[in-house]
Amino acid sequence: MSTPLVLACHWICRLCWCHILFVMFSVLGLGLFGVCPATVACCNMLRRYLNGAQTVTIKMMWTEYKTEFVRANKVGLLFAFVGFVFFFYYSYGINVESTALNIVGYFCIVMFLLTAFVGYSCLAMLSIYDATNFKGILQNGAVMLRDVYTVAGTIAAIITTYLVEKFIPVVGFFYGLAPVLYATIGIYWYKRAELKKL
Repeated sequence: MSTPLVLACHWICRLCWCHILFVMFSVLGLGLFGVCPATVACCNMLRRYLNGAQTVTIKMMWTEYKTEFVRANKVGLLFAFVGFVFFFYYSYGINVESTALNIVGYFCIVMFLLTAFVGYSCLAMLSIYDATNFKGILQNGAVMLRDVYTVAGTIAAIITTYLVEKFIPVVGFFYGLAPVLYATIGIYWYKRAELKKL
């Protein structure tokens, strides 16, 4: 019977392994085209762990990565483009001597963060539900965004992970975004009975 300490050690190793897989497959897609499908595939691997899988392999990750490559990139790159536009206007707006443009700049950074979070939610839901068009993917993302516990847990994980990795950079080297992905998928998995299967 596993003790809490043994279980914690298992998850520490699993998150490290998921981060390694995420980096490997992001690089495989030349970064720009690899991050989105690697995110979806990594979320899927974490859900396998939550459902009792003792290990996930490179082959499992590769299968999911190939399956989601086109769909994840369509969604991720669209949100990345919209986010880039908001960030560009933010960068421009805060660097000019105009109160009106400064206000627009700060509005754009809020919109950039919102766009990034909605895009992340859509990618996380791609690992769970098989929507066939962008409208369905967006609707699935909205379902996750309406889940207060998942949103709050994800934001808390983002802030905690950022602070820990800022002050202890070696943690970032071994774990990257894996704790954030785990928090999102873990909370959502816990609340949804239909997700409790491999």
